[in-house]
Amino acid sequence: MNCNPTITAESFKTIHNALCSLDGIENETVAKLVEEMRGALAGAYEQDNSAFEIKMDYFDRVREELGLSATWSMYEVDNLSDRHSFEGVTKLVYRAYGSGDHEVSINGSTWAALYVAANALIRDSEDEHHSYIEGFTQSSIDPTILFLSTGS
Repeated sequence: MNCNPTITAESFKTIHNALCSLDGIENETVAKLVEEMRGALAGAYEQDNSAFEIKMDYFDRVREELGLSATWSMYEVDNLSDRHSFEGVTKLVYRAYGSGDHEVSINGSTWAALYVAANALIRDSEDEHHSYIEGFTQSSIDPTILFLSTGS
């Protein structure tokens, strides 16, 4: 190569996932090539891990500042003070594991406002196992309703 190319996060993800798929092939030559490629990507893996740690530290700091207990696990969000992308939502609904539907009003238009509302729903559901906020889906029937997805 005659330059120092950079790759996008999406390209890095594609290469990483392809390498993981190649891990399933039981062939000595393929295994050696996969390890060689992983070695070549070591710097990119280090950068990705560092960025992940910085983001997790930020999410943990916000959780502590807001007095929340749920864990924010939406890594595509960089700043919880930014406006969220769900226009017109006023209510968050959580279909909790084992305790049915719970709902709460959303007070604000930032990701942090969704974090506070989601934390309240997780707390009210008394499901201590599924306390990771993993996503939101806007209702196709009523655009004022947002559904919470959690994990463990």
